[in-house]
Amino acid sequence: MKACYMTCLTDINCRTISFDQFNNQCELFADIPSQYGSLTAQAGVTSFIAVNRQLSARKQRLDASITTSSTTSTTTATTATVTTTVTTTPSSISSTTSSSSSSSTTTSTTTIIMAWKTAANMNGGRDTYAGSILTNGKVLVTGGSNNGYVIGTELYDPSTNNWTTTANLNTARWRHSASILSNGKVLVTGGQASSGYLNSAELYDPSTSTWTTTANMNVARSQHTTFILLNGSVLVAGGQGTSGTYLNSAELYNPSTSIWTTTGNMNVARSQHTASILSNGKILVTGGQGTGGTYLNSAELYDPSTNIWTTTGSMTNARYYHTASILSNGKVLVSGGQGTGGAYLNSAALYDSSTNTWTTTGNMNVARYAHTASILSNGKVLVTGGFRDSSFVLNSAELYDPSTSTWTTTVNMTVTRRSHSAFILSNGKILVAGGNDGSATVNSAELYG
Repeated sequence: MKACYMTCLTDINCRTISFDQFNNQCELFADIPSQYGSLTAQAGVTSFIAVNRQLSARKQRLDASITTSSTTSTTTATTATVTTTVTTTPSSISSTTSSSSSSSTTTSTTTIIMAWKTAANMNGGRDTYAGSILTNGKVLVTGGSNNGYVIGTELYDPSTNNWTTTANLNTARWRHSASILSNGKVLVTGGQASSGYLNSAELYDPSTSTWTTTANMNVARSQHTTFILLNGSVLVAGGQGTSGTYLNSAELYNPSTSIWTTTGNMNVARSQHTASILSNGKILVTGGQGTGGTYLNSAELYDPSTNIWTTTGSMTNARYYHTASILSNGKVLVSGGQGTGGAYLNSAALYDSSTNTWTTTGNMNVARYAHTASILSNGKVLVTGGFRDSSFVLNSAELYDPSTSTWTTTVNMTVTRRSHSAFILSNGKILVAGGNDGSATVNSAELYG
């Protein structure tokens, strides 16, 4: 193959290998007289349709190490066997096709470096914003910062790769949160604005593309966490409040009554922490920054049936601005962040809810905080960007494999970014959008997968 760019589509069966034609010289496996498959050209893209190519669930995506083969024999005057092997790694694809008969053997090998695909730019740049995936598959991004507090919101449509503006928030805000309710509406809570810390909340209705205010929280807060409980209520916990006070308070929003009620306080006041819902319905919060700016290694559990928080061991490293991901085995992977003494962390830890214990796991290749973490359909975790130190913003990405407890680097993003967001689309791709490149807020977006 020459003058082509190859990717394997990110579905479980991975039956199609697409080749982007940079010019009309794009050829697939040049000089091979017998290839089992078909070529079709459409809008500058050529696709080779593989036959009987099934991938195991463990090897189903580009970010895995995949080797597949398909063999067919045809009885003619001579017997010919054609074998196609495609091998992918996080950064490259090697494709070898051989054709053998009684008289000759020809082999062609091509290696293509994989890359992130740029998506359409947002209409405006933003960092430290909140976003949600709507029930229709579109992505809603709200507020944030861009040389001031952002009031605008917009929608990304994966089917058209377009961003469109939608109605403005009632209040410009950043360091807020956004949650999808069971009725499909989006609840935005708290954050900061020119007036200070906010206790206001508002609802976005996708059916009318409008924002309406709802009841205020009992406590103004930013850099808090929100999570949807199994009963549909929204749990808001911690953050920073008036005068920058670190909060241990928590409250519940009832979507059916639009009423906020206080619930049990956390044992430790914390901000910039993480929250994860476990298979038993409890909420795990980890780390963060506490009173006096102390970095925290503590963790605690909220039980919705009792409204009580209980401590549950401590991580080896104190950290904030880290990420937490629920793995397919039920464990929680915590990675990166900033720790004691302002150290930037590459360490990671696992929480096992069945034993309520923490264990260390493999370190990331690069220390980072203010990054993102996303679960891929093959169970691996993709982390992107963030700060490496106080002045260096990353475009690197890497993958955590729960089966080996190891991290491997994957292709760099096209743009350095921190304080961005990542969204898992219905097609399995990861959309990364916005953030700050170290000198300015960006409006760029890109797709992985």
